[in-house]
Amino acid sequence: METSNSGKGVDRLGENHMGSGVIHLLVNPAEKPLFLLFLIFLLYALVDLVSTFILFGEIDGWEMALFHFIAGYLMISLYFTLVLPEYFLYKRRFRAVIYFLVLLSALVLVKLLVYNLFVGELSLSRNFLVYEFNRVFHFLIITSVVWTFYNNLKLGQRKYQVEMDHEQLKVMHRSMQLSSHFVLNSLSVYLARIIKLSPDLATEFTYLTSLLRYSFKEFGEPNFLKEEVKAVENYLQIQEMRFSRLSVTPEIEVPAIAEKLPMPKLCLLTLVENVFFHGAYTDADHPCMIKFLLIEEESTGDWEFTVNIANKIQGLGVKPRSGFGASSVFRVLSNEFGEGFQYKVQSDESSYSLQLIIHYGKAVQNRPD
Repeated sequence: METSNSGKGVDRLGENHMGSGVIHLLVNPAEKPLFLLFLIFLLYALVDLVSTFILFGEIDGWEMALFHFIAGYLMISLYFTLVLPEYFLYKRRFRAVIYFLVLLSALVLVKLLVYNLFVGELSLSRNFLVYEFNRVFHFLIITSVVWTFYNNLKLGQRKYQVEMDHEQLKVMHRSMQLSSHFVLNSLSVYLARIIKLSPDLATEFTYLTSLLRYSFKEFGEPNFLKEEVKAVENYLQIQEMRFSRLSVTPEIEVPAIAEKLPMPKLCLLTLVENVFFHGAYTDADHPCMIKFLLIEEESTGDWEFTVNIANKIQGLGVKPRSGFGASSVFRVLSNEFGEGFQYKVQSDESSYSLQLIIHYGKAVQNRPD
């Protein structure tokens, strides 16, 4: 990818990312639970101050109000990150209870100290302890609810990631049949001999070698839309040589920016392969449509990639499935692009159609190498 030569431009981009990050955090506070708790505490403090002003016409004791806010937030932060995990995740419940009692005791003692230093004399009494516990109790309940929600969210994310890793392992297994170096080097030897006999045949042979080289690419390496589209084109060239009555209409319009746009390996190729696996690809009355279109939206400058696939379904019975099909592709793309990915499938006994949209946005153009 291109690297900007202007330091000033990079600074502006960094500011934009920082600003967008703050806005995203404000719009989605649940992604940072401590920040969400901070907002709850802040809202409570503001409501308390406004209520006090309405009732009494003035607000006294700003120092103690600020202390209550800071000390209370620090306590629930430690309760959130230390006590609750110890009790529920690590099952060290005795230790969790000790931590909680230490936190509560520290809060009471610090409050007594601060009050006696800056406000007036205050003794450690039963009424004081009951009052302080009631003050803290409802915040502990709110904190526990937020922790439970956040922990369940993380468990769901971890489960989804495990499933995604499993899908990736299945894909990797498909390319572990032979050493990639052995296969590609052997094909290079054959290509060198073929080109002496027939340049045209050598050109056709390169479709296969290029496709195999791409399939052997490591999954951990960055992969881009241009590479995936090129693999699809090579695949279609090979199928055209295999089937004399092939009835497939490919329309591929992908500009050079696709070299910078990410695309998980084999996803588009799998969708196209399904056309030949399930579709009636030799029926001239119902040609299969495969359309890739990458355009820049005029109003926003964002890049949007659209896939449209439509085909008549074969009536030759059910073929055995490989275990990695369209549903797995959708899961991989959803994990990669999040809300920027949408798809719609319409299928019955005779026909199948798919519309797939990936919204890349404009920021990808400015990514450094």
